[in-house]
Amino acid sequence: MRKSAAPPHLRLISAESGGQEKPQQYLCSQDKQLSFPYPETSTVFLLHVDSIGKIEFARILGDCAPRWIIDVRAVPRLDTIAASRLSAFTLFERSKASYIDLFGRLGIKSYCVAESNPGYWSSAINELLKNAERRGPYLFLFDNEQLLRIADEILPEAIQPIVGKAVRFAHIRHSDEKRDPPRK
Repeated sequence: MRKSAAPPHLRLISAESGGQEKPQQYLCSQDKQLSFPYPETSTVFLLHVDSIGKIEFARILGDCAPRWIIDVRAVPRLDTIAASRLSAFTLFERSKASYIDLFGRLGIKSYCVAESNPGYWSSAINELLKNAERRGPYLFLFDNEQLLRIADEILPEAIQPIVGKAVRFAHIRHSDEKRDPPRK
């Protein structure tokens, strides 16, 4: 009988005397294991896009598995999160996420207008998502610190009727060390 050449992806735990569990050994040399639990449909991620690079954004899409990407930027430059606009939409399609340019839909072109306040556009989010068959997780893209802080206060109450009482908010921000290396 021949052993399989494919490395297993599980870790064995053996029970020792006294009922304590102790890791016996890793069966594969890979350091990365699956992270559980996967994000629930009631998870809302708030991402400050200026704090991450293109590689990190692709990793975030894989880790968070959003079903909705809601862009809350006055000028949604997709080349800051992917190599180009086309590659950004390919990335969204591959991750099976629906992309919404919220400010574009609402005709908001500046943060200096009253309509850019989350108190205004949160009702548009409510209208957009309440009749949708698709649920979360939800990923909101921001490039304005003040807008992100205000949204963090207003969004939980605005989105709770859609997502449910179990709604969880998570901020995604990385230091400059995590950003992509500068181009030469």
